[in-house]
Amino acid sequence: MAQKDISSSEKLHCNINENAFSGALFVCRLLTGLTLVYLALGSLLYWREFLVNTSSLGLSYTVPLAFSLAGLELLIGLVLMLGWQTRVSAVLALLLGIICAIIFFAGHYNAVFVALCMLLCAPLTVLVWLGPGAISLDYKHQQNKIRRLFTRGRL
Repeated sequence: MAQKDISSSEKLHCNINENAFSGALFVCRLLTGLTLVYLALGSLLYWREFLVNTSSLGLSYTVPLAFSLAGLELLIGLVLMLGWQTRVSAVLALLLGIICAIIFFAGHYNAVFVALCMLLCAPLTVLVWLGPGAISLDYKHQQNKIRRLFTRGRL
């Protein structure tokens, strides 16, 4: 069977409003960052439960592990809200969420927390794939970097 040529008028295309797209990514980043901060503060407030869960896994150095994971989660949440190093911080947040879900799942205490950690993987995956959007520090940094390259005559 011969392949049919598709003219340019028959091709499917999508008109995306860049402002709306960047706004949606900003809301995604903001809500994901706020959720990470909420989870970090919850881990710090309920640190005894976290220590019991890490001890039930047989991990050593549970106190430094608990506080370093909670501090890292707090830092990543703040960085995501600002939109700085978004893809790197989203990958780190994905790994951290999976680690925290495993720790809390092992203790059989808080199934809602495990579900929240797993649900958090969806917006983090979106941020890894699509990046921060125009309303972010990453975007401003890239604009300044390109502007400097053009003024120096490298491009």
